Amino acid sequence: MNPNILKYRARIAAMLLAGAFAASLTSCGDDIDEGSYYTFTGQTVSSYAHETEGYSLFARLLDDTGNSALLSSYGHYTLFLPSDEALERYIGNLAGGYDQLSDEQKREIVYNHVIKSLGNDYKSETFEEGSLPEKTMSDNYLTISFKADESVAGGLAIYVNKTTLIIEKDIEVHNGVIHLINNVIEPSNDFPLDAMKEHGKFSIFAQAMEASGLYKRTEALYDDSYVAPYPEGEVTRDGMKFFVPTVKRLGFTVFAETDDVMNANGISNLDQLVAYAENYYGTEARGNYTDPSNALYKFVAYHMLDRQMNTNEFLYNGPCTAVSFMDRRAEYYETMYTYRLMEIKAGNKINQRSNGSYVGIDENNAGISAVNGFVHGLTDMLVYDEDAMVNDVLNKRLRFDFYNVPPELTNNNIRWTLTTTPEGYSGYVIPNDFCGDHLKFSDETQITMWASDGWTNFEADELKLNGWYDFTLRMLPVPPGSYEVRIGYRQESWRGIAQLFVDGEIQGIPRDLRIAGTDPMVGWESDELLSPSGIAENDKAMRNRGYMKAPASVWTTQQGGTSLRNMAACLRIIVGQFNFQEYGAHYLRGKNVYAPDQEFHGDYIELIPTSLIDREDIY
Repeated sequence: MNPNILKYRARIAAMLLAGAFAASLTSCGDDIDEGSYYTFTGQTVSSYAHETEGYSLFARLLDDTGNSALLSSYGHYTLFLPSDEALERYIGNLAGGYDQLSDEQKREIVYNHVIKSLGNDYKSETFEEGSLPEKTMSDNYLTISFKADESVAGGLAIYVNKTTLIIEKDIEVHNGVIHLINNVIEPSNDFPLDAMKEHGKFSIFAQAMEASGLYKRTEALYDDSYVAPYPEGEVTRDGMKFFVPTVKRLGFTVFAETDDVMNANGISNLDQLVAYAENYYGTEARGNYTDPSNALYKFVAYHMLDRQMNTNEFLYNGPCTAVSFMDRRAEYYETMYTYRLMEIKAGNKINQRSNGSYVGIDENNAGISAVNGFVHGLTDMLVYDEDAMVNDVLNKRLRFDFYNVPPELTNNNIRWTLTTTPEGYSGYVIPNDFCGDHLKFSDETQITMWASDGWTNFEADELKLNGWYDFTLRMLPVPPGSYEVRIGYRQESWRGIAQLFVDGEIQGIPRDLRIAGTDPMVGWESDELLSPSGIAENDKAMRNRGYMKAPASVWTTQQGGTSLRNMAACLRIIVGQFNFQEYGAHYLRGKNVYAPDQEFHGDYIELIPTSLIDREDIY
């Protein structure tokens, strides 16, 4: 086994014993707080395992690891419960017999099968092809897949991690839900390169990844420099509880052409792949594959993201998108080819051009699990074609959530996670070094990462900044050119006044986020009360004042269900127009210039080529 994996497993065991996973493993095992007990009159996750014939071996594991109390307490637990037969088979292969299991092995078996959620019980009706939203207690994602099978009820069999069949689903108990399974769940022990090699259909790309040395960047599980400010995993402010990450997880996604795709493009060995890459990335540092300016290095790097995502996690799937716009959704991710973006559109279409062509995901070779990420096969060759990307794929308005930028928010399950829970938690608090260069803020900044699908946020997430805040967000990098920069927000009386900067340069006068859209300083008028020409005139008048209506593609359940464009409180501020001379990092900064009890609302950012402004739609 890879020595880094051994180190990881030892670290997991130590952290679990020490309670360092307090945010996700609160009151685990023997250390459970007596105050968190809840007296149930019916079955709990724990009692079901203890009282159901054929599942006593898992109950014994719960007792021996001190987790019976945890799974009897109040909370939201999803248990994938293996039968005695499955456990006996697995334990026999692993250790020879139950008495030969170490304490660490027993704990790992239990934790591999339990999700302790912030507020969800994962029933089959919520399952979709791909990963479940939250990790197990052993810090691994479970992957769901479906297969037609007339022998099961409904004619559709559900599998966990592709090999474990759910034989009975949705057994509801007081503190969660239980699914009975026919095999023991065993997460991958491999890093992405090893997972690719084991899969067997990516030999050429695996050679390239190895030759470039980029595989080394994916052999990491945690940022060891991170020091949790609250090791117990939570902090209370103004009477409200917030989660605080106890560790900083790292994650990776690797897109890769199968050997069949390579062969179909005339590539059967590494030398031929190098020649192919040089057609797009040039011949600088030829032969030195580990040099970032080398063509093979760039080719491989453009296939890699520094965030862990399965195929169902590339795009926001929640209710904050208008139904009519679902097939037009798009997300933008910076690849590990620095400052180069990848576009993923609805249907998992990568870099779709105006002629309709795109690189797709090979579903038969996708969702390959690694210990810290996923490998996804591709249907065609993926390259950063300079002309196509600059003049076609990225030549459009790019809209991205504040949470899109820092990969740390994806890897630590903060992005797209509804954080108001029945237990009284109201979001995440992160220290100012958590997101590195992607998001920085001063010590005086009070930050909250919050999300709700009942508010008026693009993709549900919202960045709340209070105190004498001073933050800087590294925007997504775009190709050189002239762009207009905008930010989207919701006006409220508790907002404040912020001075905005781009790349360190002050942008106009401070912006008052308290001013209503109907105020003459903004000039918002309802589309429903205007003629088509009047709508255009109102949009132009608002632009002249530095504002825009919110996009029609973003939806809210408020006001009986409507788009944000129909809400006077939902606005876009035009920050300014800028000429970006080269590929590089560009920064948006906001600074409180009014009062510490007022708030900045960070929802989304737009970058649009100035040449397209006159032809822009309302979506």
